[in-house]
Amino acid sequence: MPNKMPSAISKSIQGQFTLRSGRQRCRLPFLFVTAACVSFGLQLLPLNGDTVTSETTESPAANAPNSSDATTTGAVTVPIPNKGSHLVNVKEYGAVGDGVTNDTAAFIKALAICAGDGGTCLVPEGTYLISPSGISTGSHKASVVSGVHLKGAGRGASILKIAGMPTDHFLPCEGDNWSVENLTLDMGDYTPPVGRAAIACKGNNWRVSNCRVLKIGRSGIAAFGGSNWSIEGNYVSRTVPGARPPTCAILVTANAGVWSINGRVIKNICEGAGITFTGSDGLVARNRISRSGSGTGIFVQGSPSTHAANIVGNICTGGTSGYDDAQGGRWWSVSGFEIWAADSVICNNTAHDNDGGGFAIGGQSSIVIGNTAYNNGRVRPGYAGFNARINPARGASASHSIFIGNSSYDQDYGYKEQASGISDIKQIGNDYNRNRKGPTKSFSSGGQTSISPEMKSKLKELAEDPDVPDNARRAVRQCLAR
Repeated sequence: MPNKMPSAISKSIQGQFTLRSGRQRCRLPFLFVTAACVSFGLQLLPLNGDTVTSETTESPAANAPNSSDATTTGAVTVPIPNKGSHLVNVKEYGAVGDGVTNDTAAFIKALAICAGDGGTCLVPEGTYLISPSGISTGSHKASVVSGVHLKGAGRGASILKIAGMPTDHFLPCEGDNWSVENLTLDMGDYTPPVGRAAIACKGNNWRVSNCRVLKIGRSGIAAFGGSNWSIEGNYVSRTVPGARPPTCAILVTANAGVWSINGRVIKNICEGAGITFTGSDGLVARNRISRSGSGTGIFVQGSPSTHAANIVGNICTGGTSGYDDAQGGRWWSVSGFEIWAADSVICNNTAHDNDGGGFAIGGQSSIVIGNTAYNNGRVRPGYAGFNARINPARGASASHSIFIGNSSYDQDYGYKEQASGISDIKQIGNDYNRNRKGPTKSFSSGGQTSISPEMKSKLKELAEDPDVPDNARRAVRQCLAR
């Protein structure tokens, strides 16, 4: 089945997707959005067997022996135009790639050649030892800049290995129209006292794809603001157990107080740590998160940083609870999803076998449709598959949200509300009946207000979308007919 995007999501993103380069501003064609995004049919959650459309990706299974990410797919990308004339090889500038010689200076020289007019820096097969200060000419100073493309021979073939405790971001990248792909970064299980990312990303219209980031101590791939970028088809792992300190496999945050727009986190596999996302009109789709040891598998912040997130076709499993430094050493139960952004669409995701709950929804006027939660709340009683949340201090709650065609079983409750103060939750066609203590535990009040025109428009498109489960589509039609 070809990759395609449901109309309700594709039209929303297509209408806002723009590419900015210099003084030019052009609307991207619909085919760009379709290729960059993914189908979220309920039967397509397994990640193997997908079509790879980018000429720059390769099959990780072919060069990932004995690796737990062997079943991931390559990224579905559209190549970033390379208008530079430079094509350089790090070995031409002194890199050895024997795992013993320090090759940092050679990388900096080769990337500097590409930096003027843009170009591609090739990293042949080998293991390249890199200094703890990273591939940087100064504190946080990027070596991968506008128009530069750093490209390895394949995951498992081109390996960059850190030589000691990180003192800066390992690979800082900044600017527009750059890319990093087909590399392995070995971070050696070092845990720096402050946040240092393996790949730190700034700017617009960039891509990090088909990379393997191993043994992270804090952050694997970190995006700071920017627009129209993508993190796709990567494998990120953390082997240090627990949440000391709190970590992220993929972190999306602000750059000097400016949040991302139209960021895409697609088809990544994260083991031992999860995804934290901020920004407007973003897409978090078809990622697989297992054994997150801090917070939640996928965490989406609320306003003012984040609005209208699309959380589609992800799997979060095996969240492992413990004593969390971020909570002052208190016990923290790790859930599958925690989403606080208003006007979000949470569709066709699965949360199972997490120590905390399945889904925690705290964003007002969200659509929660066709999701599945089972066997969550493993270590403490009282958890549910779907939890409506409220945070009075931040003025956030799940009020005015709609739950349609979801399934929740083998937890204490199918659906639960955190406390009183949440109102106007609509429940249509959900299956909450196969749980240990009961189907629901709620405090809702305030009656049922009418559906807003904006939500009605989204629901009309979802009702005709063949990728939404049949039971959910029928429930949507019944709702609209009332």
